[in-house]
Amino acid sequence: MLSPGQVAHFKAFGFLFIPQLFSTDEVAHIRSTADSLWLKLRDGKPLDPEQGQAEGRFVERDAALTKIVTDDRIFEAAESILGPGFIWAGSEGNVTVNSEHPWHPDRPGDHDEVSYTRLKINLYLDPITEENGCLRVIPGSHRMPLHAEIEPEARHQRRGLPVRPFEVPGPNMPGVSLESNPGDAIFFNQSIWHAIFNGWAGRRYIALKFAARPQTDNHIASLRHYAGTIFDPDPGWLASDDERIQSMVGELPTFGAKKVHEFVEFRDDSPNRTN
Repeated sequence: MLSPGQVAHFKAFGFLFIPQLFSTDEVAHIRSTADSLWLKLRDGKPLDPEQGQAEGRFVERDAALTKIVTDDRIFEAAESILGPGFIWAGSEGNVTVNSEHPWHPDRPGDHDEVSYTRLKINLYLDPITEENGCLRVIPGSHRMPLHAEIEPEARHQRRGLPVRPFEVPGPNMPGVSLESNPGDAIFFNQSIWHAIFNGWAGRRYIALKFAARPQTDNHIASLRHYAGTIFDPDPGWLASDDERIQSMVGELPTFGAKKVHEFVEFRDDSPNRTN
């Protein structure tokens, strides 16, 4: 469980860095298990150096990796940030080749959209530094008005067009470089502006995604829009007798069956609407 100060830090700045959450031995086991799973998912073939490997539902496919999610250090931390009844939003297992990922929020939007908390926890399996592909964030950019002020034409994010806030070269944007070693954990709000520069081929990380319990139709519509399979969780997890797994996925099919309006990323009545 996180301390009140850590939760306050996350809410104020949109991220939290926890060094050495996992021990050296634990990291070695996680890395070995993940490497074996990546190899299995590409049918034993060598990694394509041009394509890398990006796998969804990654930890769900292995019992040892599933235990990361139910571990007190992850589960209780997520509950401290998201509150009771939080839900599972999936996982990723990535081996990257991209040299950069320009500034962007995973969940752009208006006041209603960014106020709905989605949490991502990155566990890097290789050392990363500012000069070598670490995650960079702009503190506080998960909240209005800064979220919208960074790029007034935020609709570009929806269209997938390049964004260069304030016409500043990406690496020169003010922010925090979250240099990390295996065993560290990076928690961040998915509405925060973040980027990666100077990446390298073979950089490995596992991402765990959670969301606060949806309270409105727009929350459900947003989850469906950004993570289409969220309401159809891994069958093994859905049938699991683990109480923590069930607490996160048990109601997802019910949420998914609810008829709601079509998701609108930027509402016409938003005070930050652009024309």
